[in-house]
Amino acid sequence: MGRSFIIGLLKHGSLEVALGAVVMSMVVASTCGAYVPGSVYVSLFLAVWFIYILDRLFDARKIPTSASNPRHHFYQEHFSQLLTVLVIVGCVGLGSLVYLPAPVLLYGVLVMGSCLLYLLWVFLSTRSLPKEVVVAALYTAGISLAPRALASSGVGPVDLLIFMVIFLIAFINLILFSRQERQYDMADSQESFITRWKPEKIGLLLRAAFTMAIIGIAGFSWFSDSLLALQGLLMLMLGVLWILYQRMADFETSFTYRLIGDGIFLMPILLLI
Repeated sequence: MGRSFIIGLLKHGSLEVALGAVVMSMVVASTCGAYVPGSVYVSLFLAVWFIYILDRLFDARKIPTSASNPRHHFYQEHFSQLLTVLVIVGCVGLGSLVYLPAPVLLYGVLVMGSCLLYLLWVFLSTRSLPKEVVVAALYTAGISLAPRALASSGVGPVDLLIFMVIFLIAFINLILFSRQERQYDMADSQESFITRWKPEKIGLLLRAAFTMAIIGIAGFSWFSDSLLALQGLLMLMLGVLWILYQRMADFETSFTYRLIGDGIFLMPILLLI
């Protein structure tokens, strides 16, 4: 594994996504007052990274020619090396399961199993699922399962509202990426509803998702007066995505938008300090 591979892995390996999932899970834990052991966050990081690498490897294998998308091309070019990384991450992840509390292990297996079934469907089936919807839902379930499994209180209306807002933020993030990479996906035969819909319709969907997320964040106040910091944080994350949405034309020749878009999930560190 040479220097160019390491640089490519840092650039295209979705490490920031896995780290962001850990940070978001910590936020969920703080809102529901749950104590989550560090071993759970290690397992979550490894599980998210494993799923993302596996998803990219499936994409790379399904593209019959040299991929036009630089990320897919990296996974094609270094397929065997990334497969080795996948096996290592998977083995370490399996070893970490022995340190998980029983409730977390149960729900974790269910969510991980759902992720693997989805990836197998995408790889083997000729019928496409709404990828952005499914991935956002699985992401929300993944970061929420441990805190909720270890929380002393049940799931209330405000918890459901928080989950909905997190889902919408993840969904908007994915739609922005898919819309920006639409031409790459069409060239690489990566079919989704984003490649089939007209840009105007995608824009309408994004504005509707932004509106719903803002209403959801405002709705926190209906149930509790102690979530102002969380409201401010989620609005800040949403604001960055809105600026990204408005200025996507500035990133026609750069993938910096991915660093910005995925970086918003690290912003909750401000709330945890």
